[in-house]
Amino acid sequence: MSEHDASELREESPSEAPRLPHGQGAFVIPLGTSSAIPTLTRGLAATLLARRDGQVFLFDGGEGTQLRFLQSGLSYGKLRRIFVTHLHLDHYGGLFGLVARICMGNTPQEIDLYGPQGIEGFFYQHIGNSLRNAPIVMRFHELDSDFAGVILDEEEFTVSTAPLSHVIPSRGYRYEEKPRPGVFDGAKADALGIPFGPERGKLLRGEAIQLPDGRAVEPQDVVGPERPGAIFAYCTDTRRCKGAVHLARGAHLLQHEATYDGSLGALAKKRGHSTIDHAAQVAAQAGAHTLLAFHFSTRYDERAIREMVKKARAIHPRIVIARDLKPVPILPRPEVGDTVAASAEAGPDLESGV
Repeated sequence: MSEHDASELREESPSEAPRLPHGQGAFVIPLGTSSAIPTLTRGLAATLLARRDGQVFLFDGGEGTQLRFLQSGLSYGKLRRIFVTHLHLDHYGGLFGLVARICMGNTPQEIDLYGPQGIEGFFYQHIGNSLRNAPIVMRFHELDSDFAGVILDEEEFTVSTAPLSHVIPSRGYRYEEKPRPGVFDGAKADALGIPFGPERGKLLRGEAIQLPDGRAVEPQDVVGPERPGAIFAYCTDTRRCKGAVHLARGAHLLQHEATYDGSLGALAKKRGHSTIDHAAQVAAQAGAHTLLAFHFSTRYDERAIREMVKKARAIHPRIVIARDLKPVPILPRPEVGDTVAASAEAGPDLESGV
């Protein structure tokens, strides 16, 4: 039995609070990993992203999201952004209860929601009174179906989006942290006689300094190489398409739907979905380090999912089966900078984004 298979045979009860990997950088927690219909162990599509500063983002929010969020060990009060892929109910139907619950609190909170045209109207139709009388500020950013580009450009990260290929307009998202300064080598600084104070801060910011005795110290003398930021791509519901490859380019972690096994390519294309092989092909072509496969059809039990993923590893070797409430670090371990080179070949024909 391989290491992958052994680890995947160990099931975790979704009622148990997960052990959160705090201190290891940004991580994601899939809240729901089933397609269209929940099962006893897999809920509907929703994934939390927890940043190192404590902020929490939510990608999609199918039925049951409020409960899964509560079980995740993360705080509703830290939720800052919601990203919705498309207007099929199994991807946003749980957001009304979640936001209504947050509206019941007494703490001011600001939440920005990004999604398809029409989503703001759905919210005010269902929970308009809660939104109008709550201490939270809810801002809606409705995106045209053909829009592709950056939707958030903050000091430490960006979020971009691109159309995917589904039976209705759908889009994926890419969260990308900006590079961080290298690690400051205190021992080297001590040896060079650099005093504690603003001089060390300047070096960490990339500025050269001059010591009282006239010696010049360059940042590279005491600061290590720039550290890459975490890159996460979220792509569902979609056929294998160019938009997904674009969003996943060089990602450390690609969460991509894998509704069907590799033998059902024609059915997947007809219904606007992907097989596990399609997802692996997108990851390989994009040069993504790890594929986090989810959105499995309920026709597959856990053993069948393990088997189809095992076969797909011939296409892309690093595939993790997403499980509800099981955290996954975005940056790979132990070599943070390690990525898979994007395929030099054109690869299989891809659908264009919607």
